[in-house]
Amino acid sequence: MSDTTTSVIVVETGDTLPLPASILTSVLPAMSDVAEIQAFLTVVRLALTAGDLSAPIEEPAIVRDRSLREALRVIGSGNSADLRIATGLELAVGRGVLTRFRTVAGADERIWYAVATMEARIAVERMLSGAIPPPRRLWDGETAPRIEPERPTVFRLYEQNIGLLSPLIADQLVRAMERYPRDWIEDAIGEAVAYNRRSWRYIQRILQNWAATGRGDDRPGNDERR
Repeated sequence: MSDTTTSVIVVETGDTLPLPASILTSVLPAMSDVAEIQAFLTVVRLALTAGDLSAPIEEPAIVRDRSLREALRVIGSGNSADLRIATGLELAVGRGVLTRFRTVAGADERIWYAVATMEARIAVERMLSGAIPPPRRLWDGETAPRIEPERPTVFRLYEQNIGLLSPLIADQLVRAMERYPRDWIEDAIGEAVAYNRRSWRYIQRILQNWAATGRGDDRPGNDERR
Protein backbone atom coordinates (compact mmCIF):
# COMPACT_ATOMS: atom_id res chain seq x y z
CA MET A 1 0.00 0.00 0.00
CA SER A 2 1.61 3.24 -1.10
CA ASP A 3 1.62 6.09 1.40
CA THR A 4 3.27 8.72 -0.79
CA THR A 5 0.11 10.60 -1.75
CA THR A 6 -2.50 11.69 0.75
CA SER A 7 -6.03 12.91 0.59
CA VAL A 8 -8.48 13.94 3.30
CA ILE A 9 -11.38 12.06 4.81
CA VAL A 10 -14.11 13.65 6.89
CA VAL A 11 -15.14 11.49 9.85
CA GLU A 12 -18.44 11.57 11.70
CA THR A 13 -17.24 14.26 14.12
CA GLY A 14 -16.60 16.70 11.30
CA ASP A 15 -12.84 16.52 11.85
CA THR A 16 -10.48 15.89 8.96
CA LEU A 17 -7.77 13.25 8.84
CA PRO A 18 -5.06 12.66 6.21
CA LEU A 19 -5.74 9.51 4.21
CA PRO A 20 -3.46 7.90 1.61
CA ALA A 21 -5.05 8.29 -1.81
CA SER A 22 -4.30 4.62 -2.52
CA ILE A 23 -6.95 3.66 0.04
CA LEU A 24 -9.55 5.53 -1.98
CA THR A 25 -8.33 4.45 -5.42
CA SER A 26 -7.17 0.86 -4.86
CA VAL A 27 -8.18 -0.58 -1.49
CA LEU A 28 -11.82 0.41 -0.98
CA PRO A 29 -12.96 -0.35 -4.57
CA ALA A 30 -11.78 -3.97 -4.10
CA MET A 31 -14.04 -4.47 -1.07
CA SER A 32 -17.65 -5.52 -1.47
CA ASP A 33 -18.54 -6.45 2.12
CA VAL A 34 -19.82 -3.56 4.24
CA ALA A 35 -18.41 -5.09 7.43
CA GLU A 36 -14.93 -5.25 5.90
CA ILE A 37 -15.10 -1.64 4.71
CA GLN A 38 -16.33 -0.38 8.08
CA ALA A 39 -13.80 -2.41 10.10
CA PHE A 40 -10.91 -1.32 7.86
CA LEU A 41 -11.86 2.36 7.99
CA THR A 42 -12.21 2.15 11.77
CA VAL A 43 -8.64 0.86 12.10
CA VAL A 44 -7.49 3.64 9.75
CA ARG A 45 -9.31 6.25 11.84
CA LEU A 46 -8.02 4.95 15.18
CA ALA A 47 -4.45 4.77 13.84
CA LEU A 48 -4.54 8.28 12.38
CA THR A 49 -6.06 9.59 15.60
CA ALA A 50 -3.10 8.00 17.41
CA GLY A 51 -0.86 9.99 15.08
CA ASP A 52 0.48 7.32 12.73
CA LEU A 53 -1.30 5.35 9.99
CA SER A 54 0.94 2.36 10.82
CA ALA A 55 0.18 2.42 14.56
CA PRO A 56 -1.00 -0.96 15.92
CA ILE A 57 -4.49 -0.89 17.41
CA GLU A 58 -5.51 -3.40 20.07
CA GLU A 59 -8.52 -5.55 19.16
CA PRO A 60 -10.80 -4.40 22.03
CA ALA A 61 -10.47 -0.77 20.92
CA ILE A 62 -11.84 -1.78 17.51
CA VAL A 63 -14.58 -4.08 18.78
CA ARG A 64 -15.80 -1.52 21.33
CA ASP A 65 -15.70 1.44 18.95
CA ARG A 66 -19.11 3.03 19.23
CA SER A 67 -19.33 4.27 15.64
CA LEU A 68 -18.34 0.88 14.23
CA ARG A 69 -20.78 -1.01 16.45
CA GLU A 70 -23.60 1.32 15.48
CA ALA A 71 -22.78 0.99 11.77
CA LEU A 72 -22.81 -2.82 11.88
CA ARG A 73 -25.60 -3.35 14.39
CA VAL A 74 -28.68 -5.25 13.26
CA ILE A 75 -31.76 -4.13 15.17
CA GLY A 76 -33.13 -6.90 17.36
CA SER A 77 -29.92 -8.94 17.38
CA GLY A 78 -27.81 -8.50 20.49
CA ASN A 79 -24.50 -9.89 19.21
CA SER A 80 -24.79 -9.02 15.53
CA ALA A 81 -22.21 -6.23 15.76
CA ASP A 82 -19.62 -8.55 17.32
CA LEU A 83 -20.09 -11.15 14.60
CA ARG A 84 -19.98 -8.63 11.77
CA ILE A 85 -16.91 -6.87 13.16
CA ALA A 86 -15.12 -10.22 13.45
CA THR A 87 -16.06 -11.04 9.86
CA GLY A 88 -14.94 -7.63 8.63
CA LEU A 89 -11.57 -7.89 10.33
CA GLU A 90 -11.10 -11.44 9.05
CA LEU A 91 -11.76 -10.32 5.48
CA ALA A 92 -9.45 -7.32 5.74
CA VAL A 93 -6.60 -9.45 7.12
CA GLY A 94 -7.20 -12.11 4.49
CA ARG A 95 -7.18 -9.50 1.73
CA GLY A 96 -3.90 -8.15 3.08
CA VAL A 97 -5.06 -4.59 3.84
CA LEU A 98 -4.73 -5.15 7.58
CA THR A 99 -1.95 -7.02 9.32
CA ARG A 100 -2.66 -8.89 12.56
CA PHE A 101 -0.31 -10.17 15.23
CA ARG A 102 -0.35 -11.34 18.85
CA THR A 103 1.69 -10.17 21.84
CA VAL A 104 2.35 -12.72 24.56
CA ALA A 105 3.66 -11.86 28.02
CA GLY A 106 3.30 -14.75 30.44
CA ALA A 107 -0.37 -15.69 30.53
CA ASP A 108 -1.41 -12.40 28.92
CA GLU A 109 -2.18 -12.54 25.18
CA ARG A 110 -3.38 -9.56 23.17
CA ILE A 111 -4.37 -9.21 19.50
CA TRP A 112 -3.32 -6.16 17.48
CA TYR A 113 -4.23 -4.86 14.02
CA ALA A 114 -2.40 -2.37 11.83
CA VAL A 115 -3.07 -0.91 8.41
CA ALA A 116 -0.80 -2.97 6.13
CA THR A 117 1.44 -0.16 4.96
CA MET A 118 4.94 -1.11 3.86
CA GLU A 119 6.24 0.41 7.09
CA ALA A 120 3.88 -1.67 9.24
CA ARG A 121 4.61 -4.92 7.39
CA ILE A 122 8.36 -4.44 7.72
CA ALA A 123 8.05 -3.54 11.41
CA VAL A 124 5.97 -6.65 12.17
CA GLU A 125 8.36 -8.90 10.23
CA ARG A 126 11.34 -7.46 12.10
CA MET A 127 9.61 -7.87 15.47
CA LEU A 128 8.72 -11.47 14.60
CA SER A 129 12.34 -12.21 13.72
CA GLY A 130 13.63 -10.48 16.85
CA ALA A 131 15.53 -7.88 14.84
CA ILE A 132 13.80 -5.06 16.73
CA PRO A 133 11.99 -4.98 20.08
CA PRO A 134 8.27 -4.22 20.15
CA PRO A 135 7.46 -0.54 20.83
CA ARG A 136 6.44 0.40 24.37
CA ARG A 137 2.78 0.81 23.35
CA LEU A 138 2.65 -2.97 22.96
CA TRP A 139 4.01 -3.68 26.44
CA ASP A 140 1.80 -4.52 29.40
CA GLY A 141 4.29 -4.13 32.21
CA GLU A 142 8.06 -3.83 32.37
CA THR A 143 8.94 -6.79 30.15
CA ALA A 144 8.77 -6.73 26.36
CA PRO A 145 6.17 -9.21 25.08
CA ARG A 146 6.84 -11.95 22.56
CA ILE A 147 5.43 -11.26 19.09
CA GLU A 148 3.62 -14.04 17.26
CA PRO A 149 1.86 -14.05 13.87
CA GLU A 150 -1.91 -14.29 13.91
CA ARG A 151 -3.43 -15.69 10.73
CA PRO A 152 -7.11 -15.44 9.79
CA THR A 153 -9.00 -18.38 11.30
CA VAL A 154 -10.03 -19.82 7.92
CA PHE A 155 -6.50 -19.46 6.60
CA ARG A 156 -5.08 -21.29 9.62
CA LEU A 157 -7.61 -24.09 9.21
CA TYR A 158 -6.73 -24.46 5.54
CA GLU A 159 -2.98 -24.61 6.19
CA GLN A 160 -3.35 -27.02 9.10
CA ASN A 161 -5.73 -29.39 7.35
CA ILE A 162 -5.50 -28.99 3.58
CA GLY A 163 -2.08 -27.77 2.51
CA LEU A 164 0.10 -24.87 1.45
CA LEU A 165 -1.73 -21.55 1.16
CA SER A 166 -0.73 -20.15 -2.22
CA PRO A 167 -1.61 -16.54 -3.19
CA LEU A 168 -4.28 -17.91 -5.56
CA ILE A 169 -5.90 -20.02 -2.83
CA ALA A 170 -5.70 -17.10 -0.39
CA ASP A 171 -7.55 -14.91 -2.88
CA GLN A 172 -10.22 -17.59 -3.39
CA LEU A 173 -10.65 -17.94 0.36
CA VAL A 174 -11.21 -14.20 0.67
CA ARG A 175 -13.83 -14.38 -2.08
CA ALA A 176 -15.46 -17.32 -0.30
CA MET A 177 -15.56 -15.36 2.97
CA GLU A 178 -17.35 -12.56 1.13
CA ARG A 179 -19.98 -14.97 -0.16
CA TYR A 180 -20.50 -17.63 2.53
CA PRO A 181 -20.83 -17.60 6.33
CA ARG A 182 -17.51 -18.32 8.01
CA ASP A 183 -18.86 -21.42 9.77
CA TRP A 184 -19.82 -22.86 6.36
CA ILE A 185 -16.20 -22.58 5.20
CA GLU A 186 -14.91 -24.08 8.43
CA ASP A 187 -17.41 -26.95 8.17
CA ALA A 188 -16.56 -27.53 4.51
CA ILE A 189 -12.87 -27.80 5.39
CA GLY A 190 -13.81 -30.27 8.12
CA GLU A 191 -15.82 -32.35 5.66
CA ALA A 192 -12.95 -32.37 3.15
CA VAL A 193 -10.71 -33.74 5.90
CA ALA A 194 -13.30 -36.30 7.04
CA TYR A 195 -13.57 -37.77 3.54
CA ASN A 196 -9.87 -37.33 2.77
CA ARG A 197 -10.61 -35.02 -0.14
CA ARG A 198 -8.09 -32.36 0.80
CA SER A 199 -8.37 -29.84 -1.99
CA TRP A 200 -9.80 -26.38 -2.45
CA ARG A 201 -11.83 -27.63 -5.43
CA TYR A 202 -13.66 -30.14 -3.22
CA ILE A 203 -14.29 -27.51 -0.53
CA GLN A 204 -15.61 -25.12 -3.17
CA ARG A 205 -18.02 -27.76 -4.50
CA ILE A 206 -19.37 -28.33 -0.99
CA LEU A 207 -19.99 -24.60 -0.53
CA GLN A 208 -21.63 -24.25 -3.94
CA ASN A 209 -23.88 -27.23 -3.21
CA TRP A 210 -24.95 -25.84 0.17
CA ALA A 211 -25.68 -22.45 -1.42
CA ALA A 212 -27.79 -24.08 -4.13
CA THR A 213 -29.66 -26.71 -2.14
CA GLY A 214 -29.28 -25.72 1.50
CA ARG A 215 -27.46 -27.48 4.31
CA GLY A 216 -30.18 -30.16 4.54
CA ASP A 217 -29.30 -32.60 7.33
CA ASP A 218 -26.01 -30.84 8.04
CA ARG A 219 -26.58 -30.41 11.75
CA PRO A 220 -24.26 -31.02 14.70
CA GLY A 221 -24.34 -34.72 15.53
CA ASN A 222 -25.49 -35.83 12.08
CA ASP A 223 -22.72 -37.90 10.46
CA GLU A 224 -24.51 -38.78 7.24
CA ARG A 225 -22.64 -37.84 4.11
CA ARG A 226 -24.28 -35.08 2.10
